[in-house]
Amino acid sequence: MLPEAFLSRLQEILPPNRLGDVLATFASAPAVGFRLNVLNAALAGVTPSDIERRLAAEGVAFAAVPGVPGAYSAPAGARDALLASGPYADGFVYLQNVSSQVPPLVLAPAPGERVLDLCAAPGSKTGQLAMLMAGEGEIVAVEKVRPRYYRLRANVAAQGARNVRFVLGSGAAYWHREPEAFDRVMLDAPCSTEGRFRTDDPETTRYWSERKVREMRRKQERLLFAAVQALRPGGTLVYSTCTFSPEENEAVVDRALRTFGDAIDLEEPSLPDVGPVAGAAETGLSHWKGRDYDPRLTRTRRLLPDGLLEAFYVARLVKRRGTVMERARR
Repeated sequence: MLPEAFLSRLQEILPPNRLGDVLATFASAPAVGFRLNVLNAALAGVTPSDIERRLAAEGVAFAAVPGVPGAYSAPAGARDALLASGPYADGFVYLQNVSSQVPPLVLAPAPGERVLDLCAAPGSKTGQLAMLMAGEGEIVAVEKVRPRYYRLRANVAAQGARNVRFVLGSGAAYWHREPEAFDRVMLDAPCSTEGRFRTDDPETTRYWSERKVREMRRKQERLLFAAVQALRPGGTLVYSTCTFSPEENEAVVDRALRTFGDAIDLEEPSLPDVGPVAGAAETGLSHWKGRDYDPRLTRTRRLLPDGLLEAFYVARLVKRRGTVMERARR
């Protein structure tokens, strides 16, 4: 069962016409999202078409996800066959929910750029960023929890990414080492993970509470402050979570907008206009629990779960001018 307080909040967050479908996803077996690991494939002289043919020959049911470049889905019942397949064993297939693949695509890093991945473990988005950059440029991947840091290193190495520098340390403090030094910053923030709740698995909701949501918000605000400070003027930042809570989503971005004023701005994320992501996207809230947010928050997007997609929130920010010296003078 899902917590009653969570269900009550969900009724206020979601449009009434979407509530029933979203609630049904908590009880159904989700489809499997994955992407092709083109870095490993290129090293082996293998093309995406080669990988597709091998999966089909092994009887794995799969389909490309319309609108999301490089994303694939497989039915829930095909998960074991996918994990047992030759392409998976060879490191050419990487399991990653399709919603989780959206923030790196919205960030859109280019080869040769410097990118900061501020809360990088377990490394799914780090590897995807390296793939989008064709292995060129530099990604600085920061993780402060030691076991997660070592998992991050192993996971990224297994994906064939060679342009990643790993840092064991606090994401909230890293900007002091390299202020305004990055072309792009990925902040997939730690959150209450409401998008991964399951009615048949009490462990997924065991630690959830409204107090926990408030605690996560304080951490997220510090991390987003740090992300802005690490971003160079003219650069792009993506803030994302896998939770529904406006306190962890719109409220966090609203705080950053109020803190930095016209030095930063929100842009509409370039989401697909076809396929499941297009159908799952809802505009960000401009009002919650008696509080009005900056009207630009409607430029952010909440992805609603649909049996393939997990719940996600995505905001794309741009930096208009420097902030570090200004903040230091205050």
